[in-house]
Amino acid sequence: MSEHTLKWIEVGHVDDLAEGRVMTVTPKNRSLCLSHFDGQWAAMDNRCPHQGGPLGEGSIETGVDGKCWIRCPWHGWDFDPLTGAPPGGHEDTGQQLYPVDVKDDGRIMIGLEAEPAHERTVTDVMVETMLNWGVKRVFGMVGHSNLGLSEAIRRQTLTGELGYIGVRHEGAAAFAASAYGKLTGKPAACLTIAGPGATNLLTGLWDAKVDRAPVLAMTGQVQTQVFGPGAFQDIDLKSAFEAVSRFSQPVLTTSNHAELMSLACKSSIIERDVANLIFPDDVQTIASDAKAGGPEGRVSGSVVVPSEDDLASAVAMINAAKRPLIVMGHGALEARDAVIAFAESIGAPVTTTFKGKGLIPDTHPNAAGVLGRSGTPIASWFMNEADLIIALGSSFANHTGIERSKPIIQVDFERMQLGKFHPVALPVWGEIGAFCKAIEPRISRSGEAADQVAELVERWSIWRAEKRLPDVLSG
Repeated sequence: MSEHTLKWIEVGHVDDLAEGRVMTVTPKNRSLCLSHFDGQWAAMDNRCPHQGGPLGEGSIETGVDGKCWIRCPWHGWDFDPLTGAPPGGHEDTGQQLYPVDVKDDGRIMIGLEAEPAHERTVTDVMVETMLNWGVKRVFGMVGHSNLGLSEAIRRQTLTGELGYIGVRHEGAAAFAASAYGKLTGKPAACLTIAGPGATNLLTGLWDAKVDRAPVLAMTGQVQTQVFGPGAFQDIDLKSAFEAVSRFSQPVLTTSNHAELMSLACKSSIIERDVANLIFPDDVQTIASDAKAGGPEGRVSGSVVVPSEDDLASAVAMINAAKRPLIVMGHGALEARDAVIAFAESIGAPVTTTFKGKGLIPDTHPNAAGVLGRSGTPIASWFMNEADLIIALGSSFANHTGIERSKPIIQVDFERMQLGKFHPVALPVWGEIGAFCKAIEPRISRSGEAADQVAELVERWSIWRAEKRLPDVLSG
């Protein structure tokens, strides 16, 4: 290294490291092993060439040859404390050394050359592809088996294109990504290392799967050379994630990397489900000049308009109803304004599922509260009195308890959800917003229809008075 091109960076003080010891230091974003031995100081690459063990977390030990060696804490590989050379080797076959300068005041400085130009990698290609598909947030933890992928993510955060949120436990990353998917309808990614770091995602990913939230899980993995024999944190992640993910694949050297990420993102978005990619440590930093992929030409319009026959049947049922009731679930999140306008046009109370709470303000004249075990008697009363239930974006969970003996119109974009637990009078395949907008102009209220909005005012008044009664008695 030329003294004129070095940038000297302070990494500590001589009091930080006793004679005969080693420690890890990180000038800028480079991890080095600093050693103090025989009154001298040396800095070398911290990564053991065997399997990447951190030499700075090891120790200086006396070998069988009577010499002292830095011993890797993972598998016991040895290196000279001052030259970085392995036993029997030459200095140029060992660890890369970096200049060390100890100042008169005890500060330890390490000289680094200017960083070389970044060489594009497999994970750069995949993260760029992920961004093209609209994944803009990553929740996760960085560790030994996802460093290459983490670097690709870090580079995109510097451009402002991607947001990274660090967590303290991988389970929190999965739940955060699940919540993001539920609230936005778009996938976020969760990032972990191999082994238990990856399996910690499973509970949060089941939350996403059950609630049909799009999530992209990106898990580190051990090096491909140690697959199978039972290496540290070697778990069959594809099998572990098989039940919870719609798409799960390892990223291999020979993979079409942009295509693999495209398929993962597409599966998550279209199926509203979990997609999982498994990144072996050694594959993450392979150089690649491949182009990133994207959704162009691979995704159609997302609006599913109900059939004319279904719309006509729904119009006839709604126009004949005297006491229609709307049950709005979380699946109606993106169409809540259309649902509220539809409810106003037919004079129907709007109850929500527990997950749908808040989709209609409690102050709205048509709001009847939450239905079910966590709800109010007002919502239950209107359901019991209804002669038609219009279920929009509800999964018919037991917790909600929609009365199945009533005539039900169920609208959902996913056909498997229609009549999933029991037959309904009219299953309608389509987007909820499209259904409401198509049907509203055809509605003509029955002259015998009840004034349920006035009844809502009365029922809320009674309920609030009952809630205030203990305060009156205690006063």
